[in-house]
Amino acid sequence: MKVAIPLFGNWISPRFGFSSEMWLLNIEQGKIISQSRISMTGLAIPQWLNHISSLGVDSIICGGIDRFCHHQLENLGISVIPEIVGEANEVLSLFLNGELQPGLRICPGKGRNFRGRRGREGMPLGLPGAMDEKKK
Repeated sequence: MKVAIPLFGNWISPRFGFSSEMWLLNIEQGKIISQSRISMTGLAIPQWLNHISSLGVDSIICGGIDRFCHHQLENLGISVIPEIVGEANEVLSLFLNGELQPGLRICPGKGRNFRGRRGREGMPLGLPGAMDEKKK
């Protein structure tokens, strides 16, 4: 099985199609057989999709991904595990152990599935308007 992970440094890239590097892993029986990092610099979204398909990728682990790309990847026979936030090695370990679920967030000092604090109207605390009271 070939797994691709778009990277932002050592982290899962927050948005599919915008990272400059992809981590490509060949996995057999839960073990990494080979791995490489592939430059994605300068590629537009259609080129990303074609390149991933041409590499024979079976699954992609990514951060945010739009519906178009998600559907295109699935139409190419590529399984998508979306909305993942965290350090790539830790996420890969969870994947190899069969514990990775879509939407998982691993934040340093916060643990797994940390979603952050939100203000009254669902906006992150600290942003203008997050805690504003409605005035009559």
